Amino acid sequence: MSKPRSRSAPPFSARDLEVNWALRGNSVEVEDLYMDPADLAEFSSVRIFRGLHPRTMYWVDDNKVLKLFSYLVDVLVMVANMDLARTRVPVPRVLRYGYSGNCSYILMEKIPYLTFSAAMEVWKLNYMPAQVTYWIDYTVRELAALGLSHNDLFPRNILVDGNGTIVSIIDWDACTPHHAGVEYARMIRNSNSLFLEPGVQDWYHIFLRHSFDRTGEEIAIGCSKRHPRLLCQWPLVKSKASLQLSSPVTDPRNQSFSRQKICPVRQSRSGQSSFTEH
Repeated sequence: MSKPRSRSAPPFSARDLEVNWALRGNSVEVEDLYMDPADLAEFSSVRIFRGLHPRTMYWVDDNKVLKLFSYLVDVLVMVANMDLARTRVPVPRVLRYGYSGNCSYILMEKIPYLTFSAAMEVWKLNYMPAQVTYWIDYTVRELAALGLSHNDLFPRNILVDGNGTIVSIIDWDACTPHHAGVEYARMIRNSNSLFLEPGVQDWYHIFLRHSFDRTGEEIAIGCSKRHPRLLCQWPLVKSKASLQLSSPVTDPRNQSFSRQKICPVRQSRSGQSSFTEH
């Protein structure tokens, strides 16, 4: 049996632990996460459905979700953010949280609906419905008013019913105070992902419009030493990046609102939007 780890270190939030906190990629924490069996004895069934090393997830009694994190992660912060967000947007109820075994954990209700990402495949949608984009705008605005940024607001973290009505937002692990959020930058960084759902680019201008610090978002994209391959100018702010790449979309709504010099979208003779420099 492995020796229990010391808990002398303070708990940290996702923001404190930087970008790869959930990946536990420092090769230091390599053991599997587990809870004290006594804390699970009251449940009739506990089935793993996501066994990835960073965060282990279980179905509990088929109506609850159990998420395990590194013991360094302060789940109190996550729960507080979820409770605050629930005053404006639909969020799963937290039933229990704390520390057990070699990890921290959150036990919450299971919302029995498809993610919007899965629903798009079932319904064979190759575009983003306008009502979903409007709802995302409402959600980002309401969270910003509460001083929060979800930071992982993709279709895979939105649950919908059979009519396409959004019933819940999940995965609040990366939620931060609004002033520390970089949701727009994260969206742009994932813009060329092969797993990006059709139409997600229509959300970019929403995150930029409601961001706490628009210039800071641009710096996070254009001058990131952590992601050198993403040293791109988006939205093509000349003073903040050294390498110019083509943008993932040509929607003029996604242009910067900062006072820095930018390369605006112009209409070419062929009718296609293109970027040209002043």
